[in-house]
Amino acid sequence: MTAPDIASAALLERQYAEALDLVLRFRAASVALVQRHLLIDYRDAEALLGRMSRETTLVRRMPNGLYMFVGEVIGGELQALHGFAQEVLAALESGQVDPDRLRDAAIRFGIPQTVEATGATAP
Repeated sequence: MTAPDIASAALLERQYAEALDLVLRFRAASVALVQRHLLIDYRDAEALLGRMSRETTLVRRMPNGLYMFVGEVIGGELQALHGFAQEVLAALESGQVDPDRLRDAAIRFGIPQTVEATGATAP
């Protein structure tokens, strides 16, 4: 890597850290917010939020292209659901859907047991 490449990478990492701090402080994720506070152009702000949505559970890109701050709690729940869904899909793909294995995966990912209509907790 050349010196300009290293400097450019360092600037990008600093901007990313500042954007992440900004999103956490305002509990909002918008291109305009990042653009205005970091004094960067639209494409760079959008790239920072895109990276944030890929690398963290705090920000999600919505189907309409906007970004949404989902916070720590919801982000953690989404991550757990995603992990569990990957386990289910892997079981389906292998053709070996073992209810006990899936139940163990649900517990491992922190998915709560379902409650039946009677109010009793399912085994």
